[in-house]
Amino acid sequence: MMKTLRVAYLLAGTGALLAQSAAPDFLLPRGIVPRKHTIEMTIDPDRETFTGIARIEVQVPKPQKLFWVNGKDLTVQEAFVEVGKSVRKATVQTAEGEFIGLELEQPVPAGRAVLSIRYQAPLSDKAVAGPYRRQVDGDWYMFTVFTPIDARRAFPCFDEPDFKTPWEMSIRVKSTDKAFANGPVDRVTDEPNGMKLYHFAVTQPLPAEVVAFAVGPFDEYDGGTAGEKGIPVHVITSKGHGSEGKQAALATHEILPRLEKYMGLSYPYTKLYHIALPAAAFGATENPGLITYQSRSLLVEAGAETPERLAGIRRLQTHEVSHQWFGNLVTQSTWEDVYLSEGFATWITAKLMDQEQPGARKRLSAVVARERIMATDAGPDTHAVRWAMKSRDDLYGRGRGVYNQIAYQKGAAVILMLEGWLGEDTLQRGLQHYLKGHAYGNAATDDVATALRDSSGTDPKTVMHSFLDQTGIPALHFETRCDSGKPPRLLLEQTDSSHAWTIPVCWTAPGMKPTCTVLEAGQREVAMANTAGCPAWAYPNAGGTGYYRTEWTAAQLAALAADGLDKLSAPERLTLAYDLQAQRKAGRLSDAAAQPILERLASDHEPEIANAAKGVPVQGRGRNQ
Repeated sequence: MMKTLRVAYLLAGTGALLAQSAAPDFLLPRGIVPRKHTIEMTIDPDRETFTGIARIEVQVPKPQKLFWVNGKDLTVQEAFVEVGKSVRKATVQTAEGEFIGLELEQPVPAGRAVLSIRYQAPLSDKAVAGPYRRQVDGDWYMFTVFTPIDARRAFPCFDEPDFKTPWEMSIRVKSTDKAFANGPVDRVTDEPNGMKLYHFAVTQPLPAEVVAFAVGPFDEYDGGTAGEKGIPVHVITSKGHGSEGKQAALATHEILPRLEKYMGLSYPYTKLYHIALPAAAFGATENPGLITYQSRSLLVEAGAETPERLAGIRRLQTHEVSHQWFGNLVTQSTWEDVYLSEGFATWITAKLMDQEQPGARKRLSAVVARERIMATDAGPDTHAVRWAMKSRDDLYGRGRGVYNQIAYQKGAAVILMLEGWLGEDTLQRGLQHYLKGHAYGNAATDDVATALRDSSGTDPKTVMHSFLDQTGIPALHFETRCDSGKPPRLLLEQTDSSHAWTIPVCWTAPGMKPTCTVLEAGQREVAMANTAGCPAWAYPNAGGTGYYRTEWTAAQLAALAADGLDKLSAPERLTLAYDLQAQRKAGRLSDAAAQPILERLASDHEPEIANAAKGVPVQGRGRNQ
């Protein structure tokens, strides 16, 4: 371990002391900027290791003699730093098991340089992340799963989300094998000793964690072309299983046009291949041009094409293909904002899958998912959606790793709330503005807030940080006030004393269109315009999109039961059932007050509502990644 390593030197001719270069602890030092990764590898899945050469073009801001890159479990054979026509041999160091240092005797000047590293890497048949291999029906295959920081197991690189560069990949394989990577094949050349070299087209800028490649005697199902630009669609399988990829290819033809229409941007990459893995760390990973899936989630044998199975493939693909915009085209600047990838993909998957449902069922699946995460968010093991990652253990920790249900489901629930508050069309315009403004780059929460502000005229930044940076669930008390000679008013009050929330509250009442306000303090009174007299009831979570609990009184429930329950939409009825169950469980509502409405909801024709009213626990579902 080399945490204490320090290097200092004098800039020749000036006497100025340059900053010391410490070995990294978790993140790479800033200043040196990668511009392109060029990787050439020789891979035989039959073997337990493979070899490669990594060439990383960097921009050096000031004279430098020590360069750090990410590398884990790699054996470096030799390393050089190239500056112009000068090639300087480097002394190799390692630190923390995550970093490779290239040290020179003399500093290179500011400007462009190329770090060149020849290395060997392990190819385990036990791992499910990094580069690994598996035997299927007697044949060996190799695959990659790099998210979030395991690209460094396959090659030296800048392995953080804000280091996006083009990637130029070449893979040398046996003549009987095929190779796939993010980009399309540019050329294949025969080589001595029964080998051939695949050279892939240079990609658009990508973070290392979604670089992908695979080698083996694969079959391919050619799914033709899809989308506005006629993108090639293939499904890659182990030998003999190509026909099982047909339904996955057909699903792409359905979901890609939906996503392009919503995003207002064509699919941003040059091909859309899906590859089936016999084992992987995640259910799927959204690598541009080479999305990986566990085989059981992607492939369908003839005769097993049930509606439920095919809908599951469309749902999973919608999540992964939506990442080509949310996560790949625009990548979160740090892992703190990973919900910008996973939360948005989860939210839009529910939204677009609703297109396959009757209109009355719109948002029901999103409300069920929100209830599931509220149960977690109300418990002792919750954490904020946005929280800093400071170690490998943080990124991979069980329950609290970067890819956790809070990021997926609470992130999605907050976006649903923004949509209910700002409006569907307004949110869509704002997100299209965000994607276009940050295309092929990085962004953070405040960039989304700025885009939404520009599209809506309302700044959502305070609301977003209130829900993304805090744990727990706000509780809302409401009261209708109808004084003689005054217009009706709605009193809104936060009853959660442990947090200060900024809550967008949308409400409705008889004969009244949904109206929204922002509750910034503990209490606020708002006029209920466009109502004829004193409304018999009010419902303070119009559309059922708000991430808060509404607290009801017996009198309010009686009034709603008498005149308003049948006027609520399905997501509003479902939200009501969940709120009443939570209020009963907390001892803040008697069974006598809740039971009349719950009994009516228990006979609702929508099964989600009936189950919620009966107190049936919400069933969990594993994450897509």
